[in-house]
Amino acid sequence: MRLVVEHPAIVCRMCPSAKTDVIAEEGRQVLRHRRCRRTWQPYDTSPSPAPDYRSAYRTAPPEHEEDETLTALQAGLDTATAAAKAAGQRRPDPMAHRLLLLSRAALADRRAYATELGHLRGGVTVTQVEHALDHADTAAAVLRGFDVDTDGVYAAGPLRAAHPVWDDEPDTGGAYVRQGYTEWTRVERAPFSGT
Repeated sequence: MRLVVEHPAIVCRMCPSAKTDVIAEEGRQVLRHRRCRRTWQPYDTSPSPAPDYRSAYRTAPPEHEEDETLTALQAGLDTATAAAKAAGQRRPDPMAHRLLLLSRAALADRRAYATELGHLRGGVTVTQVEHALDHADTAAAVLRGFDVDTDGVYAAGPLRAAHPVWDDEPDTGGAYVRQGYTEWTRVERAPFSGT
């Protein structure tokens, strides 16, 4: 199948310009931005300005490490919640809760993406893909719901959780998660860089 695009109006997420070409790379057609020379696959183009999959998760740890981090985050949050409840206080640090939701949604997004690629390679069934996508959509909706309920106080990114693009475009749950994950890793780079 050949992608035919003469003047694609696709904006590079790294540059404020839509000057994009279709080029051949390793026998496939990819999109390349004229100014920064960044390339990406056409299927990585999202209807939102959120980062694509590779940009969002390029510094992410392996999935098994992310699983361990999630377990530790959940245990820490459970302990803090129990201590706060015993002291008659409100829930502890909402930012810790958001970090758990963000990490959970990002891992689900990564697994859904890997499952889709597995299906394209013939090793994963449609049912498995649908299950992974449903799980990722649910995790993204929970994260966005938290951000909307807290008026975006703990979230960061160019588009707030209440922005209509997240409702108007299909399949933007992953894009919302990638935006949040990118902003979090930009600010909190140390946990992923090993420094």
